[in-house]
Amino acid sequence: MKKPYRRAFIELTNVCNLACGFCARSARPAQAMPLKLFTAAAAQAGELAEMLSLHVLGEPLTHPDLPAALKACSGLWLKVNLVTNGLLLGKFPPELFAEPCLAQVSISLHALSCLPPADRPAEIRRLAAFALAKPPGLIISFRLRSAHEDDFFRTTLKELLACFQRTMEPGASFVKLADGVFLNFGGVFQWPGGAAGAVKTGCLGLKHHFGILSDGRVVPCCADYDGNLAFGNIEERPLALILSSPEAAALKARLAGACSLPGYCASCGFTAPDA
Repeated sequence: MKKPYRRAFIELTNVCNLACGFCARSARPAQAMPLKLFTAAAAQAGELAEMLSLHVLGEPLTHPDLPAALKACSGLWLKVNLVTNGLLLGKFPPELFAEPCLAQVSISLHALSCLPPADRPAEIRRLAAFALAKPPGLIISFRLRSAHEDDFFRTTLKELLACFQRTMEPGASFVKLADGVFLNFGGVFQWPGGAAGAVKTGCLGLKHHFGILSDGRVVPCCADYDGNLAFGNIEERPLALILSSPEAAALKARLAGACSLPGYCASCGFTAPDA
């Protein structure tokens, strides 16, 4: 039976091993979601969403209970996308990435811009080696969000393509690097909470996805990194009741453009005009 949401974002932790300039700065205290709370969040979200994406803020690979969290998802027969900057992949044994729940590992290459230029080629080769050694069936999605005219973009693209002995057609939106290994492009993301950007009439929050922060609060999307639009907490009420509440319905209507969008969303780079 089809589930009502395509994706649920769960923030395992808001702690990161990097401090990238393009990432949001949270006002929340550093927090790793307790394993018991994560298991409850995954179980409830898995009833409603086709895929769990371990992503909002933070680096999931810093979580002390990551192996147990993935094992819990496997026991619940869930599908998981692990979003990471990739720099800590080597701290775990290969068996971790063979967990049955793990459908995709998404690696944010733009995080490499935090490293000294001299250190980047070795990291790219290491990430390529990880992708080539992946378990069968696991998808590796490299993401490169940077202006195409930047030296960082051109150098990173050239070095990654060389690792896989691939070329790219001009204007392509993605490249298949190997079986189950892809490189996807995008612009630098603009976080919400700032000045208004392009004219927008709606977005997909609470239509295709929702998020759960590391403290249990439920938010409409992965861009609401500080819970400015939070409308419940799974430690106080079951997720299904939160998402079917009048508060959720009212917020969904605003996000869909039935009335004015929340001011917090005005600058969001992921707002979809044609939602």
